[in-house]
Amino acid sequence: MQGFETILNKIIYLAIMLAIGFVCEKTHYVERLGPRISQIVKNITLPLLILTTVSSQTSAGNTGADIVVVIVMCICVVAAGFLLGSLTAKIFEMGPKKRNVHVCMSAFGNVIFLGYPLCQALYGDEGLFFAVFYALANDCFVWTLGVRMFSGEKGLSGLKKLVNPCTAAFAAALLMRAFSLRFPLVFAESFGAIGSATTPLSMLFIGSTLAIVRPSEALKNVPIYILTAVKMLIIPILLLLLLPHGLISAAARGVLVLEAAMPGQVVLAILASEYKLDSAYAAQVIFITTLFSLFTLPLVYSLIQII
Repeated sequence: MQGFETILNKIIYLAIMLAIGFVCEKTHYVERLGPRISQIVKNITLPLLILTTVSSQTSAGNTGADIVVVIVMCICVVAAGFLLGSLTAKIFEMGPKKRNVHVCMSAFGNVIFLGYPLCQALYGDEGLFFAVFYALANDCFVWTLGVRMFSGEKGLSGLKKLVNPCTAAFAAALLMRAFSLRFPLVFAESFGAIGSATTPLSMLFIGSTLAIVRPSEALKNVPIYILTAVKMLIIPILLLLLLPHGLISAAARGVLVLEAAMPGQVVLAILASEYKLDSAYAAQVIFITTLFSLFTLPLVYSLIQII
């Protein structure tokens, strides 16, 4: 019960910040809030958060094995999402523009903007450490297979998207860990303070994104409810059953299941718009899945403690 209250409090904590972003965008209190915050988070606060937390994270002896399991299971989650997403898209006879969005939304979750702050809140810096590896594996597929599905392009052009401030910060942090390097205190505190702004800024960003959706239309879209059940309940619960206690650390296990249960990935709405797909459907998926995550994530976290 205490665990349920913990995650519920964290969800409410994040939801309040999300609501502020929603109101600011809806009332035009701040113009173009989402794009501005996105640039700040992706290029400044998130890289510094990754750099400071990963480089300073102390690890147990089995961390290497845990990392391998996290990456392999992430691949399995993405594959399951693609298979089940393709199946449900076929059942609902979706056209190509909607089908590709539906499949990718089934496979990829909001593992950074929502996943990072939630995993860090529940499991500390160790949770963020494993969440970064999960997101790295997830993003490899987003910027290769996902971009290929959205654009119709072949080849490895999407790999260029993997070279960004976040992956650079991650690589630098791993090098610092390998050579036992540490920032001077004044730099560590400065970088850490800026990095800590990632959580509130991310929630403001998601809130501003949801403000552009018409709730009445989203609530009538039946395929989204199927997607929500598959992605945020069925796949995480199956994953949980495949990961018995003791196989990996409690933090790695919890992060794996929670990241698998995340709502639809926000960046897919941007990609859908860029490649002239059904961006309205993408925004509706983000709205419904994020709304339902207020209930499904506490449920999944409770199951993690029980199973």
